[in-house]
Amino acid sequence: MYTLKDLCTGYGNAETLKGLTLDIPGGMTSLIGPNGSGKTTLLRVLAGLKGYTGHARLLGHEVRNIPRRKFARTVSVVMSAKDFKSSYPFSVREIIAMGRLPYRGLFSRLSHEDEDMIERSAEMTGITHLMGRDIMTLSDGERQMTFIACALVQGTGIMLLDEPTSSLDPDRAARVFALLRALADDGRTIIAAVHDINASLAYSDCYIALREGRLVSHGWKVSAEVLRELYGTRFIPYHNQERNGVMWRALPE
Repeated sequence: MYTLKDLCTGYGNAETLKGLTLDIPGGMTSLIGPNGSGKTTLLRVLAGLKGYTGHARLLGHEVRNIPRRKFARTVSVVMSAKDFKSSYPFSVREIIAMGRLPYRGLFSRLSHEDEDMIERSAEMTGITHLMGRDIMTLSDGERQMTFIACALVQGTGIMLLDEPTSSLDPDRAARVFALLRALADDGRTIIAAVHDINASLAYSDCYIALREGRLVSHGWKVSAEVLRELYGTRFIPYHNQERNGVMWRALPE
């Protein structure tokens, strides 16, 4: 889906991504690494929201050269709910409906198909009961689910998510990961920056590990050596009986 070559970017004089070269495939990919490793910055580049040098190509086209309406019909973005601010009392329904903007004019009426998609997305994310609420009266977790519903309504083949479960209770976080896995199984490409490596890797097809803006590793199975290099501490594996796979526990030095 994405091909990166010698990708660099930063803020001011600080370089936050340093010469990334890799391919990001379809399916579900988790971006892992400590705070400040460049995960959010990479998502912003992939979303066309951040300038860069080198190359970031989506389906063979340089991201910065893709017209925004065409891009918005291909890629949807769910950034952190904690960063959202609004001076207007948008309802949850109005926020979700914004996902249809790439397909209609700003002031055009929603079609019956649009309305059906909005209702289905709210149902999939468990927020039907919140549809009439002001977005700013919700908890961070409820807002996060609203933004995920908006991305679903956008109907894109690629979804980019920044810490999609960081404000969610464990049961709702598990529901989000299961939803993202189902979307990937249905043919969508999911790229998510995450902190919970066990939950994310259990549902992901592959991972990209970043530290201080550099690529540490990427592939299908993470190792104790990669995790130690990422987080600076020892990890031991243990068996997850439910998913028949390996999970990891950090140990203090």
